[in-house]
Amino acid sequence: MIGQVCAAVCTVFSVAYSGYFLTHLTRHLTRGWRHARPLGSPAGSAPPLAPSLAEEEAEEEPNDKKPPSVVHPQPERAEPLSLDARSAVQRAAAPARSAAASTPPHASTSSSSPAQQLEMREEQSLRRLRSIVSLGEPRRKYSAFEELGRGGFGAVYKALDASTGQQVAIKKMALQEEMSEELAVNEIVVMRDSRNPNIVTYLDSYLVDGELWLAMEFMDGGTLYDVLGAVYLEEGQIGAVCRECLQGLHFLHSRRVIHRDVKSCNILVSMDGSVKLADFGLCAQLTPERDKCSSSVGTPSWMAPEVVRGEAYGPKVDIWSLGIVGLEMVEGEAPYQREPRLRLR
Repeated sequence: MIGQVCAAVCTVFSVAYSGYFLTHLTRHLTRGWRHARPLGSPAGSAPPLAPSLAEEEAEEEPNDKKPPSVVHPQPERAEPLSLDARSAVQRAAAPARSAAASTPPHASTSSSSPAQQLEMREEQSLRRLRSIVSLGEPRRKYSAFEELGRGGFGAVYKALDASTGQQVAIKKMALQEEMSEELAVNEIVVMRDSRNPNIVTYLDSYLVDGELWLAMEFMDGGTLYDVLGAVYLEEGQIGAVCRECLQGLHFLHSRRVIHRDVKSCNILVSMDGSVKLADFGLCAQLTPERDKCSSSVGTPSWMAPEVVRGEAYGPKVDIWSLGIVGLEMVEGEAPYQREPRLRLR
């Protein structure tokens, strides 16, 4: 009797458990069928049981979604006439932009590589430089070359002018680096058009085997930097140098020219006491339309704060640099000149 009861109980539990198992198995299979691949899809790995987030977003997006509109680049604004290096590059590129604007749509010029664009700019600058310099062979005119010093843009030599018998200074600048043609044009144009007792006198210029030869008057006292390395200046001498430099800067500023690299290396002196500004490769020519600059150029120890920060500035930055030269004449060197450049800034 007891055995029959136990058998009946086991049968009831077996049927109940089977029903529970079948119910959950049905739910599981139904969930799998709902997300199975449609008939005819290629065989492969089984799809996930739930769609990914990207798929859900794709299903929610409308089918007639429009593609994003193409943003065409705005034409570059032509910069006013300027002698600083950056504006010189923009002026050199202007003819290329004009030619591109007149080209038919099917003849696209936007595919030019940066190297090709740079080559075009250099060719434009070199063409302009050739129109400024003199023709002829300067090695027949000048002789007895003696190196006086070297700088960031080339070397300076003392030479003898065979036609006059006078000594001249010749600055040789290599034209192999980017922007060198623009710097050369800057220096020639400003020196040629700036005749003043406190500006070094421009004599002539030539292109010789990839170099620019810039001939100017010879200052037998050398640079102010050389003088400070040899002697200590008295207060009256410091005042005289500052007065002569201020007169030269006043002349430049009256012609809307900023020197932008006033320092002892770029101030020449003579044994007769004359003091003259030199090295105009980094100067900038202002215009009525453009009365400020913003390019950060110059030598860090002598640069005004607004030049270092890249803010708009005018001719007053030259006065700051001359003030640093005044400290240089008193102390023998510019403030913080021995500090690393990053810390100096």
